[in-house]
Amino acid sequence: MKSIFKVSTLFMAILLYSCGNVQSQNTKTVLSVTEFSEQISTNTSAVIIDVRTPAEFSQGHLEKARNIDWNGNDFDKQISTLDKTKPVYVYCKSGARSAAAAKKMRDSGFTEVYELDGGILKWQAAKLSTTTASN
Repeated sequence: MKSIFKVSTLFMAILLYSCGNVQSQNTKTVLSVTEFSEQISTNTSAVIIDVRTPAEFSQGHLEKARNIDWNGNDFDKQISTLDKTKPVYVYCKSGARSAAAAKKMRDSGFTEVYELDGGILKWQAAKLSTTTASN
């Protein structure tokens, strides 16, 4: 009986600890184009990450976006230089790479990571601006 209690207590402790650094389940993390646009324009501490390749990035990206290639060899190294307490807004072409990158960032301890639903394709379809200027 004591061993069942110990195992149960250990299980609960692990469960509670593992949930401590996870973004709240009630927080919406995949944002529509409108929500994404509003949040990055009003949140002055927002970090915007484009996880596409440098070639894709050079063809047009969101203003103030930083290019950190999800498929690059140094993705982990580059995200490790970011402040994990600041909100991060991530996008790619259609949403697949940014979803994977956002998961990786949350697993690495980032407290607020938001994804652009449909990526830059939906952004451009909504006629929102992009730039080719370097940051």
